Amino acid sequence: MWVRPVGLEQAQLLARLGARVSLVGRVAPRAEPELAERLRAVFAEDGIGVLEEHAVAVSVDGGEVVVRAASGAAVRAERLLIATGRTARTDGLGLAAAGVDVDERGFVVTDEFQRTTNPRVYAAGDVSGAPQYVYVAAAAGRAAATNALTGPDGPGARVDYTGLPTVVFTNPQLASAGLSEKETLERGHDCRSRVLNLSEVPRALVNRDTRGAVKIVADATTGKVLGVHALADGAGEIMLAATYAIRTGMTVDDLADTWAPYLTMAESLRIAAGLFRNHLPTSCCA
Repeated sequence: MWVRPVGLEQAQLLARLGARVSLVGRVAPRAEPELAERLRAVFAEDGIGVLEEHAVAVSVDGGEVVVRAASGAAVRAERLLIATGRTARTDGLGLAAAGVDVDERGFVVTDEFQRTTNPRVYAAGDVSGAPQYVYVAAAAGRAAATNALTGPDGPGARVDYTGLPTVVFTNPQLASAGLSEKETLERGHDCRSRVLNLSEVPRALVNRDTRGAVKIVADATTGKVLGVHALADGAGEIMLAATYAIRTGMTVDDLADTWAPYLTMAESLRIAAGLFRNHLPTSCCA
């Protein structure tokens, strides 16, 4: 059991509004471990208690909600917010009668062209089990509409997920583009990674907020950038450049030698790339 992005965002929001908040579940388990560790430290600073265990029971005792973990540890609170993610709601649509299959979670099964098991029916967005982001739904919707209107002899539009960016809107933001180090190794890449602390980023020093880091994952042989991950104020803004770098096949040397505007968080991408040269690169004048 893990705390999903909405749970992380709501926990910090409520804590900063003055509520005492406790989280039950693993914090950001899909994030790079170096960044998840820093995010836990930020939550501790905000007074958010974290019990990184699997919840097994919920009860009410004396007007309080009691959440009990597998180890026997318990958290008591006045209110319980359950952020379990989204599931497909396809029951009652008569999909079986239309020859449209769903998977074990209820999501509509589609091929790479957004076509369902009924070749005349297309599906896109959250219902298809794709990553649940509005920009993914928009891209899949365009592909589905194009293919539905042009038929099998059309261009065969499909969605390319290479360098897909994601952002969790905590403060600081937790963002990523492309593959994590774990995913890279699972796919058979021999990779290298470097982590840049925000204390080495001029913009973070000016902001007086050096909580966080930037991590780059690259192919060990070619230096090609495979993934970029950040915990930082404005981390989501960094991911657009990261996505461009990944989709165009840039190497860490390309990134290190590319212009970056001074006193921006985006400059951290260039500085982090320079770490692959085994020394700490400097900003333009700091």
